[in-house]
Amino acid sequence: MNIIVRTYGGHFVTRPDTTWEKDNEDFFPPDFTESYEWTPVVFARVCKPGRSVGERFVRRYYDRVGYGVLLYPADHIGDGPEEYAEALTLDHTSFLPDPKLSIEEADGLSFTVKMDGVNIFEAEVQAASLLDNAVCEATKRLYIRTGDFIAVELADRTPLCIRHEGNREISGSAGDNASMSFRIRFV
Repeated sequence: MNIIVRTYGGHFVTRPDTTWEKDNEDFFPPDFTESYEWTPVVFARVCKPGRSVGERFVRRYYDRVGYGVLLYPADHIGDGPEEYAEALTLDHTSFLPDPKLSIEEADGLSFTVKMDGVNIFEAEVQAASLLDNAVCEATKRLYIRTGDFIAVELADRTPLCIRHEGNREISGSAGDNASMSFRIRFV
């Protein structure tokens, strides 16, 4: 299982399944990381394998939709492509709760993310067009498999937290549905 991400800049990258945190467990950053960036995402579970999926048939390839957050170890991204690629592989940094919404239920919802109870992101998300487009574009480049996720970043990466500031609580909701709640615990 892979997490195929369409970045806010429109590029496609892949995160391994070891980055997936589906149960909202707390995140304990490793000692070698000091700061994190983040981005909100809408994502879908792939239910049918395929390549070069056309717009007419795209909804046959994903079934459940959710909202989540991707974390990036900011102090390890650097300027080179290898550093960015390595940053994508840090364990438990893809907070993608089990997707439960149909595309019809997910489309047009307001997605809100809070840190320590304060809004840090809020937007009405046109999930259908974003996900349809991402699946079509991604499958021009790669083969998707059942169980993969297609995630679309909803904003550019922004700073989230720094180790010396202490622990943070992150929560998110899509419409009336709480989608995630976890703590970043610097030990």
